[in-house]
Amino acid sequence: MLFEGVKLMVVGMTTVMLFLCLMILFITLVSYLTRGSAAREVEAIAAERALQLLKRKKTKEDSSQSADEDIAVITAAVAAYESERFAKA
Repeated sequence: MLFEGVKLMVVGMTTVMLFLCLMILFITLVSYLTRGSAAREVEAIAAERALQLLKRKKTKEDSSQSADEDIAVITAAVAAYESERFAKA
């Protein structure tokens, strides 16, 4: 009875080991076959990141220019309001 259990354990562990070895082999094969498309994808991601960085930089420059204009408009509005307020008094 004990021998049957050990035999079953060895057969089961051997089956699992063979399955895992085959799985590793197939994963390695798929990675070898798709290495070209993976490299193109990495290059495309790098190019997209560079483009987004340029867009952010341009947007930041535009927003700083816009912020300066906003400050000037607000300052002029406050000055006009105060001059009207003190003119009435």
